[in-house]
Amino acid sequence: MRILLTNDDGIHAPGILALKRALDRLGEVFMIAPERARSAAGHAITLHKPLRCTQVKVAEDINGYAVSGTPTDCVNIGVEIVMENRCDMIVSGVNHGSNLGWDVTYSGTVAAALEGATLNIPSIAISLDSHDSANTLDFTPAAEFAATLVVKMNRFGIGPHSLLNVNVPNLPANEIKGVKIAFQGEREYIDRVAVSKDPNNRPYYWQAGKVKPGVRPEGSDVHALESGCISVTPIHLDMTNYVLLEKMSDWGL
Repeated sequence: MRILLTNDDGIHAPGILALKRALDRLGEVFMIAPERARSAAGHAITLHKPLRCTQVKVAEDINGYAVSGTPTDCVNIGVEIVMENRCDMIVSGVNHGSNLGWDVTYSGTVAAALEGATLNIPSIAISLDSHDSANTLDFTPAAEFAATLVVKMNRFGIGPHSLLNVNVPNLPANEIKGVKIAFQGEREYIDRVAVSKDPNNRPYYWQAGKVKPGVRPEGSDVHALESGCISVTPIHLDMTNYVLLEKMSDWGL
């Protein structure tokens, strides 16, 4: 199996290194990731300037390719140039922080898997639910689950133009309460823009926010993770609102 491994935290992030070690036993793994952190890059693609793809040493025994662009750029350059259009699967992560509910529209981690789905290559996005310092986190349980999921996907398939979005609680492996196949929940933020002043008393703005509290619907990815379970959500490229599509036939347009 030939696997493209990428992320949005950058080529030197500990999450992608843990994932590389877990996937190496399954086949030939090509690590192609942004040269720097590109979190929340979404599905951005670089069109108006050239890109560089440079081989770098990530660990004493591991080399990878650093790309001067977005996670989506990494997938396109990785599949077409580095892997010469011979790619069986794409795995994106392990992301530093969860990607639940509506977060998938912002996430560079999920966007890389979306680009894989666009190319009709089975893809996984996997994230660890913690914003503590990355160097203090154990990404191994998430990486090992990703490897298990790759084997399952290779055996059963997920259909055309699809991906799996996976979120893993920040718990030791023996404390994770199971795996839930979940639908995409809602995740809203409050206090989204922080305002402050620079030394010249001019305002500046920092986008962040806190998750809005509320009841999480049972069966959703948000509820699964908050219950101590790994959430696995199948996603496809068709974003059509079919209920509204039917209703709009009465609009007389």
